[in-house]
Amino acid sequence: MDAEVLRLNVLLLGRPQSGKSATGNTLLGSWEFPSRFSPGAVTQECQLCCRMFPGFMRRQGSEVALRLQVLDTPAYPHCLLSLEEVKEEISGSVERVLDPGPHVVALVLRADVPFCEEDCELIQLAEDLLGPAWRSHTLLVLSRSDSLDRAGVSGEEYLRQASGAFQTLLQSLEHRHHFVDNSTAWLHTEGRPLLEKLFSIARHNKYKALQLR
Repeated sequence: MDAEVLRLNVLLLGRPQSGKSATGNTLLGSWEFPSRFSPGAVTQECQLCCRMFPGFMRRQGSEVALRLQVLDTPAYPHCLLSLEEVKEEISGSVERVLDPGPHVVALVLRADVPFCEEDCELIQLAEDLLGPAWRSHTLLVLSRSDSLDRAGVSGEEYLRQASGAFQTLLQSLEHRHHFVDNSTAWLHTEGRPLLEKLFSIARHNKYKALQLR
């Protein structure tokens, strides 16, 4: 890694209308990826957006900048693209623009809907693309946390009441998770804690990038 600039490559994965692209915007602190309500998936092609964070951390008494690269991907299951088309689009884009590969994966699920079969298909996509190592590089991002606030449900209570399949996923990710409210007008307020969690995962893995299968 460069002594003055660290790089963090983030791969976004999520179901249609999961808040995946909105989570990318929250990380970047600006509205870069198309994100809107739609009956189907909005994102059909991968898109890379970058941002430099000067003075992100201090190391050996000196300020270190962070170069954040976020790759948004087609949602899956996709209403217009087959599994093979989605895999081809993601793997091709990773190879072209995300050298040396993703350091971390943000797996985005909605907190306001039950865990279901489509979520299992999304998890299988991650396994097919990156192999079993993806789990040690992944943060489960639970979007629409504002719905929990309106219902008067705490994050801890939500996790206790979640289904067995959800619990199994969370356990396989060593309980790494983060609730995010992508509807807030102040993206940087939500984005910094999320970014720090992703960076911590990358640092724990010694900045080793995932490789495509």
